[in-house]
Amino acid sequence: MSRIESIHAMELQYIEQLQAFLGRGLNIPMQIVSLFASEAFVIAVVPAIYWCVHRKKGAELGILVLGSAFINLWIKQLLAWPRPYEIIPSLGFTRETTYGMPSGHSQLSVVFWAYAVQFLPKKWRIPVLIGCPVLIGFSRVYLGVHFPSDVFGGYLVGIVFFALYGLFGKGIEQILQKFGWRVRILIAVMISFIMNLLLPEDTMISGAFLGVAIGFVFASRNLPIDMESNVRQKLLRYLVGIATTGVVYFVLKLASNPLIALAGNSQTQLLRFVRYAIVGAWVSYGTPYVFLKLNLAKCES
Repeated sequence: MSRIESIHAMELQYIEQLQAFLGRGLNIPMQIVSLFASEAFVIAVVPAIYWCVHRKKGAELGILVLGSAFINLWIKQLLAWPRPYEIIPSLGFTRETTYGMPSGHSQLSVVFWAYAVQFLPKKWRIPVLIGCPVLIGFSRVYLGVHFPSDVFGGYLVGIVFFALYGLFGKGIEQILQKFGWRVRILIAVMISFIMNLLLPEDTMISGAFLGVAIGFVFASRNLPIDMESNVRQKLLRYLVGIATTGVVYFVLKLASNPLIALAGNSQTQLLRFVRYAIVGAWVSYGTPYVFLKLNLAKCES
């Protein structure tokens, strides 16, 4: 038995004891807790910040979340470590489609809340910054989808990732500001290409990154929206943005099925890349354009 298998064997006993002690009554509450570091949560909240609160900070958070998600999935593919329920099926109160280490929910909870606490009242920042990742990590262990080591691995990667952003983010931003919009787009294309080389099995993140990055470049150049508006306008912007994004996503998904049948399964990842690139561009550029046309926002003076 390898060292990792020995650690997992001890952790399996801990998960069994935890589930036996707490019972299955916390299944639904813990799944709800997990939602606060899920893809659906990010899709609902990050655009709200970008459309309604602060365009630049919303864009930064979107890029951070996509970068963190890519690194997480890349490490999972490299390590290919199992999840607890793959060893003892009865432990799995829910199921996931990727490998275990590091925990994506735990990593995202660190990165997201470390950035997002700035939008909260000061008295809530420390409790949220500590409490949310801890509670989310605990939920993943209780649900049997992660070993405790997966959770701590997710925390570690998230902390390192956000620390690197804190150290170099402003410097990289200043360098990019010196370049013209064409160079910025070229850099986005290059980064997306590298993502595809490193992780050819899943092109969703690389496609979304390319779309939002190009959209951010054009939006900052052509659509400088004034965020100072009333609550009603912000709510309408959010509802219009979510509704139109949903329409774009489902139309593209429906259109991709006959295209896959026509081109063959070998082109599935390419079509997935294009689909998410278009959706990302719509979120970052298409929806602000619609807001201006519907008088839901004004251009900065």
